[in-house]
Amino acid sequence: MNSFNNVIKTRFSDNKCHQLSEYKERYPNDPNFHDFVRKSSVTAFEQMISFSDSLVLGGTDYDLFIMQLANFVATAYIEYSEPFRKSFTDISAVLTNKVADGLADGSIRYHKAFPLLFRGGISVGKSIGFFDEYHIKNGELKLSSLNVMGLTYLNAVKLESFGKGPRLFCDKSVVDVVNEKTRRILKEVDKEKGIYEIVWTIEGCEATGYCSTDKWKNVIDRISNKMLPSAVNLYQYYRNNEHLEVQYKELLKLVCEGIVKYATECNRAEDAIRLINQKLSDGLLIDKSILDKFIF
Repeated sequence: MNSFNNVIKTRFSDNKCHQLSEYKERYPNDPNFHDFVRKSSVTAFEQMISFSDSLVLGGTDYDLFIMQLANFVATAYIEYSEPFRKSFTDISAVLTNKVADGLADGSIRYHKAFPLLFRGGISVGKSIGFFDEYHIKNGELKLSSLNVMGLTYLNAVKLESFGKGPRLFCDKSVVDVVNEKTRRILKEVDKEKGIYEIVWTIEGCEATGYCSTDKWKNVIDRISNKMLPSAVNLYQYYRNNEHLEVQYKELLKLVCEGIVKYATECNRAEDAIRLINQKLSDGLLIDKSILDKFIF
């Protein structure tokens, strides 16, 4: 809980300190960098409520909201799954330097590592309201809580439970309002029910740090380092767990889909599939059908 709130806080603070206009002045001839700065912020998150294990976000700039959401989810996965890039036999023994305590003797105690993954639903509509309300803390009444209600919010909540794994589901209300650049990361899940998915792992190919302008270099990096190894190792660890196997199989599939789809942008999808299959076991091998149902 603290970790994903810290990711949001850091991005919000960075945006306050470094406006996009400043980057345009410093790097006037680098539109790729401008795009990276824009997508890796949270300027489109106009409302946020965090409670229990849930995060509710609201915004009105649909394209920017979805791209920033995909970037946020991808960054959280990449950063917090880093300790799992090397194979392991006991997940409770894997430590992370993202969460640590300073001890009285001057030493540092690192906490157990965990992948930071989200499953969510996204819907567009006018039937929604964010409003202030009272809460009681330590016996004092304060008007500082935020609440949300409305049919649009309920539709998003229902979409979240459409499938397993760390997936972001949406309905046709989203498809109808976004541009072609955003549609490139949308995939049809159920035509009859009008369910789609935001394949956030595509955005993961350019998240966390200023990536190369050479898209193929980014593909190789995600296959060999930042995205695929952790997904493979987590799946291998949980594959005999009847409750968690399906969750991490969906993660692995999602990572493969995102990398291959991104590789199509430099016309090297088949090369990406070949490299990915070198790291997968026989029962998990992929082919070009992994690109089926992308709507753009």
